[in-house]
Amino acid sequence: MLRLNRDIENKELENIPEVKKYFKRIYTVLSKDIRDKLKDLDLSKDKKKKIKKELAFLSKEKQLEYLDELNRLPNHEKKNI
Repeated sequence: MLRLNRDIENKELENIPEVKKYFKRIYTVLSKDIRDKLKDLDLSKDKKKKIKKELAFLSKEKQLEYLDELNRLPNHEKKNI
């Protein structure tokens, strides 16, 4: 069972600013083709992880555009991501 702090117990969860902010965001699940394109990038795991987090808030169309742009970058510029 989840135990909430007494301050939180006295408020409704929907009225807590952090909870409101979390639920107002639009999240997207990365499709298999997006994950595959990301996997094929010549970047470190840490950089790929950061990119995954950014992609999660984009539509699939924007995700594809983002990854296509990354693929067009020369390798020396990808290091600065």
